[in-house]
Amino acid sequence: MEELQQILENSKLTEKKIADSLLHPYLQTKYKTREVFSEITEVVDTYFQTGNGVRALGYAGLRGTGKTTLLWQSADYIYKNYTKNIYFFNFSDLLRYSISIWDIKDAFQKYIVKEHLWGYKEKIVLIFDEVHESPMWAKALKSLYDEFRIAFILVSGSSALLLQSTADLVTRMIIQHILPLNFREYIGLTHQNIDKITELKQNLEDIILRSENADVLYNDLLKIKPDLDNYLKKIDNLENRIYDYIVYHNIIRFLLITSPTLIDRHAVDLVKRVIYEDIHRLNEGNSNPLYSEKILRRLAASDEINIQSLSQSIGISQEKINENLNILEKAELLNVLYPYGGIDSKINKAQKYFFMSPTIRKAILTPLMKSDTKNIYAKMIEDTVVLYLKRIFGDDSFLTFSSAKGQKNPDLIIETLDKPILLEIGINKNTTKQITKSRIKYKYGIIINSKTDEIELHNDIVIIPMKYFLLL
Repeated sequence: MEELQQILENSKLTEKKIADSLLHPYLQTKYKTREVFSEITEVVDTYFQTGNGVRALGYAGLRGTGKTTLLWQSADYIYKNYTKNIYFFNFSDLLRYSISIWDIKDAFQKYIVKEHLWGYKEKIVLIFDEVHESPMWAKALKSLYDEFRIAFILVSGSSALLLQSTADLVTRMIIQHILPLNFREYIGLTHQNIDKITELKQNLEDIILRSENADVLYNDLLKIKPDLDNYLKKIDNLENRIYDYIVYHNIIRFLLITSPTLIDRHAVDLVKRVIYEDIHRLNEGNSNPLYSEKILRRLAASDEINIQSLSQSIGISQEKINENLNILEKAELLNVLYPYGGIDSKINKAQKYFFMSPTIRKAILTPLMKSDTKNIYAKMIEDTVVLYLKRIFGDDSFLTFSSAKGQKNPDLIIETLDKPILLEIGINKNTTKQITKSRIKYKYGIIINSKTDEIELHNDIVIIPMKYFLLL
């Protein structure tokens, strides 16, 4: 039997293969699905029930966010509901055989279809894990998609590489961003029998981000407060669990690791793999990984940097620094915000950077700190809030910041069709001056306070406990 034919046969999924892949090897429990899974099944249902809609999905995200598990859960859903004709290819494993998507395409035509691919009529699903490991994967995938017209295709890959796909491929495939965990997911994955609060979460989101004014926000929030408290009281050691989520366990790969030191090591290794493997490929070997590491270290200590002074201290051009920052954003290590204002201000002024996972900020700075996180916890909370808002709005252009000199500036600005919403974030922040003294005309202000338990109204500003915001 030819090697390719054997690989095809071994790649066809069975009920046992799927079940084994969804079982944690140590705990022997089935992996729980993340909230994004409902969006994935909606796409799957639409295609298999109507024959229309999207038939290619790409899972892009930071390493460790659970993309491979999502592929197996998708395979399980399709296997049970639509077809058992599913093939799973992991290109990290296939590297040793020098097998590419081109080879798989030819093998399907030769051994399975035995005619032109477009003539195949049976439902079939092709799953490619770590697709970026395959040479010229974007062009090969486009060719496979166009010729294998019945195939439903799922792929996973590093954000930095999956997002560089050709324009032709982007028109064929939806990219589903797999972000770090939110607090509800963290609790759902670590607690047994905790309720899902999908409807309450949506109601909370509408109240905080879409109220007419501060009075409406405050009063509506008080109305659902008993429901929010009812959910939170089921969580043991709530304050400690919030701290644990923000500092250590927002990346799903780290959930079962209890040692802070070991989590720091894994997080640093994750960053190094992104820089030395993913970004190195994306930039065709022209980037210097040491520069990326130095830039990340500066950003971990302060989210605002002066490009000119950084250029002088590191010894590379401002153009190269901007290039590195752009790639680090594409790799989803960073979330970038632009200054509030018109197009000119967004182009010409400095940008503000937050870490996609606060755990990564901590891991980068750990060698420079004492054992506690007191000095950077406020920044880690800001990373978390920005991550939440990115998950809600998707498009970063809705989120900005103010850097006007000679005046008070809020931490974040959410642009709306009306006047913007101003946000302040802090460990025990009660002062409203950063909002009230701002020259920006705003709809209402929000202060997210990690130490308070009470919702407070101060004129047109609402103070919201962090524990409630985390339920968004």
